[in-house]
Amino acid sequence: MPTYVTMWKYTKDGLVDIRHTPERYKVVNEIIKSHGGNLINAYGLIGEYDVMTIVELPDEKALMSAILKISSKGRVIPVTMPAVSMDEFLKITSEAAHYVSEFAS
Repeated sequence: MPTYVTMWKYTKDGLVDIRHTPERYKVVNEIIKSHGGNLINAYGLIGEYDVMTIVELPDEKALMSAILKISSKGRVIPVTMPAVSMDEFLKITSEAAHYVSEFAS
């Protein structure tokens, strides 16, 4: 199943309502599961973003639907990226390097 990393930033409303973060976290997990996915892990952050989630979802449509539902209350702003395992990433970069060397001359 594809993996996605989302960086979440609290909005002003999200910060004002921060005491409800535990309940919202449970709802996020339920939304991900309702789209056939799994919440792999989540981290609280200090810096530009406030929370990072790593999820597996069946496809981009499920991802988009889940992100829109989670964001619909206006308490968070997401930035989402697809992710691959490091083994897969190394394979992709190796193939890209081979391609570049073939056409560089």
